[in-house]
Amino acid sequence: MSTDPQPPRNFLHRVGSRRGPGGIEPRAREARRQQALLQAVFGPAAGEAGADAVALAGPAGAERGVRAYRANAAAHASDTIRARYPTLVAMLGAPTVGALASRHWMEHPPVRGDLAQFGGDFADWMEGIPELAVWPWLTDCARLDNAAWEVQFAPPAALGDEDLRRLASTPPERLRLRLAPGTRVVESSWPIVTLRALHAGAEPDADAIGVALTGPGEVAWVWRHETGSAVDRLDPAHLDWLRALRTTDNLAAALDQVPETFEPAAWLQVAVSHRWIDTIEPNDA
Repeated sequence: MSTDPQPPRNFLHRVGSRRGPGGIEPRAREARRQQALLQAVFGPAAGEAGADAVALAGPAGAERGVRAYRANAAAHASDTIRARYPTLVAMLGAPTVGALASRHWMEHPPVRGDLAQFGGDFADWMEGIPELAVWPWLTDCARLDNAAWEVQFAPPAALGDEDLRRLASTPPERLRLRLAPGTRVVESSWPIVTLRALHAGAEPDADAIGVALTGPGEVAWVWRHETGSAVDRLDPAHLDWLRALRTTDNLAAALDQVPETFEPAAWLQVAVSHRWIDTIEPNDA
């Protein structure tokens, strides 16, 4: 009878049984190196990774390597913020937004490896910057920028022919209409849709911007578009309708919450063409 040990029971057991010199598993050693790199790059200050940080680049040049990693990551984060918030760039200038991005990166480093997802909380963070308080519309403009960025990466609407057949054949109290994940509503006491449009050109009209800032607040409707994202201004009736769709249990209840002047059929035609609807599903509750 063979006296060889039984083979490992699973992949993790197999990995754990493969040890390198000195009894340190190669995979575990590499994991420690990667963890040290993340800590060194995204930590509050260089050098806090301790002894493991030295192993990243060896005895010579470790500190220089960490600084290079840190600077490179901060630069990418700054580029991401400028791409994600074009209205802010037009309002404040690229250098200012870049400086804010670097500060945000140091105070709230990325928690995900994909830096393209960095900066979703940038508008909330900006509210705590006293120097920006003299421009109180900035944060809501940033929220609109962020919504326009997010919908581009949302899953596409799942609406199909079966949903439309269900809508035509089923009483509305037995249906629920779910909006597409690539849609957003951004409400503001500032004219954010107008300001976004005015700052989209190469040379924003300062006089027009000044006039706009004296006007009423606006509600933005943002959706995923074939070319990226689209933004439009919502009137009160459409806002009530979208709120009702999100908060009521069925389509009949949503219809009861909008004024008689609102035309759901006209909205439905536009919504189908723009893929604003995800599903029209039975409500059996």
